[in-house]
Amino acid sequence: MRRLQPSLLFLLSREEKKTTTIIVSTAAKDRVLSSQYRYQSTFGEQRTTARRSKQAYHHPLAPKDPAARNIVIPDAVHAKARSSDVLSPEVLQKRAQRALLMQLQQNIIWEGTVIDDERHDLIQHFTKLRQNYKYRSSKQMMIVSGKEILRELFEAGYTPRHLLVRDGQEIPSWTRKKSVKTEIVRVNRHIAEVCAPGNDGFIGDFDIPPPPPKENLIANKQRLDRVLVLDNVDDPGLLGTLLRTASGFQYDAIIATNHCADLYDHCVVRAARGAHFQHSVPIYTLRDEDGDNVYGMLNHIVQRNNLSTVCFTHMNDEIKEDSKKDEKNKYVGEISKLSQSLSSSPNRPVQQETLSDYCRRRFTDESVQGQMLIAGPNHKRNSVQRWSKRIASPLTQLLLDEVPQTDALVAFSVVLHALRPHGNWDYLPMQDSHKNNSNTSIELQTRKASVDIGADRLGMSEHDLNLDEEEQIEKANFANEFMRWRRLQRGKLSDYDRWMEAEMRRVKEMAANEQKKQASPWSQLHWREQKGAAGMPSSVPNIIDEYRMPLDRDALREEREISEKYVRPGNYDQRVSK
Repeated sequence: MRRLQPSLLFLLSREEKKTTTIIVSTAAKDRVLSSQYRYQSTFGEQRTTARRSKQAYHHPLAPKDPAARNIVIPDAVHAKARSSDVLSPEVLQKRAQRALLMQLQQNIIWEGTVIDDERHDLIQHFTKLRQNYKYRSSKQMMIVSGKEILRELFEAGYTPRHLLVRDGQEIPSWTRKKSVKTEIVRVNRHIAEVCAPGNDGFIGDFDIPPPPPKENLIANKQRLDRVLVLDNVDDPGLLGTLLRTASGFQYDAIIATNHCADLYDHCVVRAARGAHFQHSVPIYTLRDEDGDNVYGMLNHIVQRNNLSTVCFTHMNDEIKEDSKKDEKNKYVGEISKLSQSLSSSPNRPVQQETLSDYCRRRFTDESVQGQMLIAGPNHKRNSVQRWSKRIASPLTQLLLDEVPQTDALVAFSVVLHALRPHGNWDYLPMQDSHKNNSNTSIELQTRKASVDIGADRLGMSEHDLNLDEEEQIEKANFANEFMRWRRLQRGKLSDYDRWMEAEMRRVKEMAANEQKKQASPWSQLHWREQKGAAGMPSSVPNIIDEYRMPLDRDALREEREISEKYVRPGNYDQRVSK
């Protein structure tokens, strides 16, 4: 037994070690599993691997301290790179001053500095305004370049926030007014070309004028006589020129639809020459992307204002027979029949007419109302058919018979001039093809007389019939000069002349009212000048008190009372005889 006792103890200790190792191994496994599933969700399938750590990757061979890396760079490298070991203190001071100045220029533009860095915040602002449509919309600003147009806008009261002047150009005098709060910045030639290519050295960023409300098209108070609709005009230069031309001809409204170029693009603004800032001709934008029912709005305008629709494109539609057959083969069946039966408007044939014949037929008839002109470049050669399907009223396509249709700008300008408002048609031939010279000379003169030049543009008298164009212009200039002379002469009058003129107007108005009472007692009388000299502004002195001092009523009454109460002394006659 004594011999077996140590062996039994050895076996028992061995069994205890096994059990302990088993217990340790199971605990380690549980710890590993718990660490694996620590960052995992309890729902769904459990992942076998833990989530990757967010710490930066550290190479096992890299030293823990970066300063412990033994990297030796020779002095020749510093010498080639012109490092601080070689440069003198003066050069380092200049470089530091230049870096500080560049940093300050990002926020403050010092007087006399010329910006020559494209990364400047102001230059980036101008570049984004020119290139990015979303940036323009968010900032509600646009770029205008050109010295003359900037001068006109300054005189009209529109001032930019910044005015970039190219180095070497003289700052104009109209920017030095007290009311102008524009920051003038000098830039070099390269930066000016980056901000606005093709400029003359003057660039400004203006706030976009508030567009007119679209509700005016739905419930307009005055009837629209001429409406221009620009469809798919994607050329910025052409769009700006059409805006300027229509504004000059005083169209009642301009509507841009169907993927036209951005109205506030730099090229459009430069070609429009300030048409965005005028208020006489409103410019609207209708887009399907903004939720506008474009053709529904156009049909409403036509029906509300009783307009006739005409269209013009410098390229006609092209419909190939092969494409027609392919489309028929594709859509043969009940679906095509159903779509044709449910179409909004039937396919009406588009009437084509030359511009001269249309104007001869329309302008000679006084009962005919205004026109809606739809113009577009017709890139896909299907615009006329699309307009005829979408517009409710019959559509007439205009054709130019005397001008080649190769140039879109020239063709559009001719049509806009022909259909301009408040102007008689002066493009008529001397002989009428329909009546075979049956018109008399007085009728031809009446039809060819241009009445949109003189002061009274909407009427015509017998004195205007025998006048040619130059004589009418001379007569209108004479009338305008006379009106200008009267307006300036009124400012040169003295106080007495102003008072006398006001009193004469009052007396004439009284006489006219008396005649009106006798002729028509029931009519309303006009008392605009009843105050006379009393209605003069406070700056004009009271001429009545100044010029009637010797004839004052109070002084005369006192003198009369004194003369009546005065009693002569008894010896008055005796003293006179002596």
